[in-house]
Amino acid sequence: MTGAVTVVQQQQLQPLMMGRADEWSTGICDCCTDMRICCCAVWCYPCFVGSTLSAFNENFALCCFDAGPVSPMSLALRYGVRKKYGIQGSLCDDCFLVYCCNPCSMCQVAREIEKRKMQQPTTVVCVQPANLQFQNPGPSM
Repeated sequence: MTGAVTVVQQQQLQPLMMGRADEWSTGICDCCTDMRICCCAVWCYPCFVGSTLSAFNENFALCCFDAGPVSPMSLALRYGVRKKYGIQGSLCDDCFLVYCCNPCSMCQVAREIEKRKMQQPTTVVCVQPANLQFQNPGPSM
């Protein structure tokens, strides 16, 4: 019997951005830098919030609770993204941005998640099964 052969390849990383890693990679008013995100936010905002939550490994259905002048899910997501990626700011800043322009804030969060996810190293593992030969031990009693 022979073992399996495992091949591990790592993808090359590209530079994240020209700015500092502890800052947002795009500005709050840079909505049109990614038209896909911008259009999704304009035409179907609840679905956009849900897909952004999913991209951050949160439950899509939480977008149903995103209502009110300061949307709780948008605020929690912005705060979570900022903490996870070490972006400077405060909860007070987050509240202000979500209250004043939640769609722009959510577009910024979605762009940040997308850019940071592209920077995570990806490991591809290929396992090739070995030629296994089994012998029938005969009838069992």
